[in-house]
Amino acid sequence: MGRLYIHIAILTVCLVSVYQPGLAGLSLGKSGCRRCHNVEIDQAHDIGCNTCHHGRPDGYTMAQAHQGLISMPSHPAYMARICGRCHAREVAAARTSIHFTLSGEIGTVWSAFFPDEQVPGLSGLPVEKPIRTKEGLVSDLLRRRCLRCHVYYRGDAYMGTQRGTGCAACHMDIQSIPWDHRFHREVPDSRCLSCHYGNFVGWDYYGRFETDYPYDYRAPLVKGRHMARPYGLEWHEMTPDIHKKAGMHCTDCHPSGPCQGKRRRVKCIDCHLSGNRGPLMDQRRIGHRPGDIRVVACVACHAVWSFQDQGRSLIREDLADYDDWSYLSVQGDSEVERIIKDSIDLPYSEWPLPRMLDKISGRYRNGMWFEGFTKRSWGVRLGEDRHGCLSVMRPILDLSLSYIDSDDVVRFDSLRPDSINGLWLPYSPHTIGPADVFRTIYVRSWLEKRDKEVIPRPKAEDKR
Repeated sequence: MGRLYIHIAILTVCLVSVYQPGLAGLSLGKSGCRRCHNVEIDQAHDIGCNTCHHGRPDGYTMAQAHQGLISMPSHPAYMARICGRCHAREVAAARTSIHFTLSGEIGTVWSAFFPDEQVPGLSGLPVEKPIRTKEGLVSDLLRRRCLRCHVYYRGDAYMGTQRGTGCAACHMDIQSIPWDHRFHREVPDSRCLSCHYGNFVGWDYYGRFETDYPYDYRAPLVKGRHMARPYGLEWHEMTPDIHKKAGMHCTDCHPSGPCQGKRRRVKCIDCHLSGNRGPLMDQRRIGHRPGDIRVVACVACHAVWSFQDQGRSLIREDLADYDDWSYLSVQGDSEVERIIKDSIDLPYSEWPLPRMLDKISGRYRNGMWFEGFTKRSWGVRLGEDRHGCLSVMRPILDLSLSYIDSDDVVRFDSLRPDSINGLWLPYSPHTIGPADVFRTIYVRSWLEKRDKEVIPRPKAEDKR
C-alpha cells in the first residue's frame, strides 16, 4: 500500500509539472500564440501573430510569450510601422482623413467660441492644469467628453460602441466571442454606428431618435429591471431613411472612405439625375427645376424628420455631488454613468473624486463633464446657409459651458459661443422620404421671393 501512495504522488507531480501556466487545457494541435488565444483570422492576415503583435510565440509562460508585445498594432502610434508595411498608401491617406483628424468637429466648435483664432489640430489642443482660460476649458471639453469617437479610443463600455483603434476601428469587429480577428475590406454598418450613434447623422438612417436623459424617460421595467441599453441609450423608433428600407448600407452612398485617399461629397443627383424613375430635372416640379437645384437642398422637402437638440449645457465639476446627478445618471457616456451609479449608494465620505480619460493622450485627469438639454425634438426647421442655399438647420452650436473647481468656485458660468448667429448650421438628415407638402409650399414661396429680389423690377422709363 505504501508503494501505491508513492506511485500516486509521483504521477501527481508529473501531471502538475506538465500543466504550467500558458499550457493548461490546450489543444496539442495548436502552437505559438494560438495555444492560448482562440481567434479567427482572415486568410490575408494569417501570416503569424508575431508579425504584427511581436512578442515571442515560442515563450513557455505568459510572461515569456508577451515580451515586447504590441497589443494593438493598428493603434495610431504603430499603424505606420505595422500596417504600413503592406498598406503604406492606405495608412498615409487615413492619417489625413476627416475621420482621423476630426478637423470638422474641432473646427466647428473652436471657430464658434474663438472666431478670430487659428483652429488647432488634434494634437495641438491645449491641456491646462488647472484650467484658467476659455481655450483651456473648450479644449478639455473636446478632449475628454466630445471626441470619444477618435481612433485613439476604444469606445465607451457599451455594447455596440466598443471597437478597435486605428485601422481596426473600422475594419475589425471585436464584438464577437471568441475574438473575431478578421479584417474586412468593406466596412459594415455596425462599425459606422459604433461612432455615429445618439442624435448624430447615421443613427437617424436607422430611424432612431435618442431618448432624453432624465429618469422619467427610461423604458418600462422588465421583471423589475430596466431594459438593456445598447450604445448606453434608449431611443424612439422613428421612420427610417427610404434608402435603408431599400436595403442599402452606409458605404453604398459613402464608398470613398479614408483609406482610398480621396474625399467626395455625395450628392443626390449622382444617382437621381436620371434613371428608371425618370429625370430629376422637371420644369413643372418645385425644387426640381434646374435653377432650383442650385439653391434648394433636396432635404429641404424630403427629410421626414431631423435632430433638434436645443440648450445643451455642459458642466465640468471637480468635486461632484453625485446625488444631484442621479436623476440624469444616463448620460450617453459610460464613464459618467458608472461613477454616478457606483456612488449614490455610498456615504459621502467614500465618494470617489470625479475623473475622466483624455481620449487622445489616454491619461486620466481630475474633473468630470456632465450634460443636460433644455429641449429635444425632431421637427424640421429650414434656413439659409452661408451660401444662401435653403436647407435643414440644426442648433448644433447651442452650447453653454460651465466650470466649478474643487473649492466649489465657479470659474466659468454659461460660456457661450461668440458667433451667436452661427448657432444654427445646415446639415443633411438621413431621413429621406416622400416630399412634405407643407414644406414644398414654403419652398415655392421662398423661391418666388428670392426671384423677385434677384431679378430687379423694370424701371418706369423701361416700360415705355
